[in-house]
Amino acid sequence: MELFTLDRKFLKQYEIDKFTSVIWTERYYGDGEIELVVPATLEMIQKLPVGTFVGLVGSKEIMMIDTADSEKGQLKVTGAGLLPWLNNRFIRTSALHEDRYWNFAGAPGWALWAIIYYMCISGTYPLGVPNPASFVIPGLGLGGYDGSGASVNFAVPFGPVYDALRAIATTYEIGIKITLESATDTGYSLAFWSYKGLDRTTGQTLNPPVRFSPQMDTLTDIKELQSISSYKTLVYSFCPPNPDGIADTIPPGTSQISGPQPTGFDLRAEMTFEEDITTDMVGGDPATLQSILNSRAQMALSNARFVRAVDGSIVPLHQVQYG
Repeated sequence: MELFTLDRKFLKQYEIDKFTSVIWTERYYGDGEIELVVPATLEMIQKLPVGTFVGLVGSKEIMMIDTADSEKGQLKVTGAGLLPWLNNRFIRTSALHEDRYWNFAGAPGWALWAIIYYMCISGTYPLGVPNPASFVIPGLGLGGYDGSGASVNFAVPFGPVYDALRAIATTYEIGIKITLESATDTGYSLAFWSYKGLDRTTGQTLNPPVRFSPQMDTLTDIKELQSISSYKTLVYSFCPPNPDGIADTIPPGTSQISGPQPTGFDLRAEMTFEEDITTDMVGGDPATLQSILNSRAQMALSNARFVRAVDGSIVPLHQVQYG
């Protein structure tokens, strides 16, 4: 692995060519991590102070060191990607002290970009602070967003930006990342992406399938997990007592799995109480309240999945040579 540090203009500074171990992890929901252990020499301590950007040859993602620990002649530095760093920005669309949520509608992939644009780029938000323009992240723009899925009514809680991004991304299974697109002496370009992976299983014909199998010597050290402990097939959501006097005129929000509906011991139902729904969110419109409740039920169902996970080590090279 070829690691290097970058300055605040994202220009390459130093190569890190002497290390004991390095773990560079990029994840679908943007919460990448780095763990680097190097000799605790004066050179390395000067090259790797906390707050340093680190890059990897072949990757467009950037990590930032946030912790350094020196012990027994070894310097261990750890950090995270640029997306988790966005918890140093917060969401606020109201100057009123009592308000707690940002209400808007849109496709989930677009909603992720909207949060970043308005809270980290526009310079108009967050509201209620003396100088919102100081929250702008220079060079950050849109690389692309996933536009699939129906429009959803969101009630995003005021709070850290990345926490809100990750909650939406995990609910709707949308990947997110920030990449370094370019860097010169005159400026740099960072891009936010939201995306969905391609189905490459043998259960579809749209994309070429990819197989990893112990029988083909391409997958080893296999571990498999299945769990229905938190799985639900049907969710109803209820609102607090009578916001705007219209709660009793509509049914609860509903979301259920697609396909034939299970019965008996296969029907796994859940009820949620959406206590945060307020009058300013509803605006006296029963249709709006119904849409919010349906969205909340859908989010709860999305977070109560049938867990199927397979872990293993991919063999990168063919172990058998013809002849």
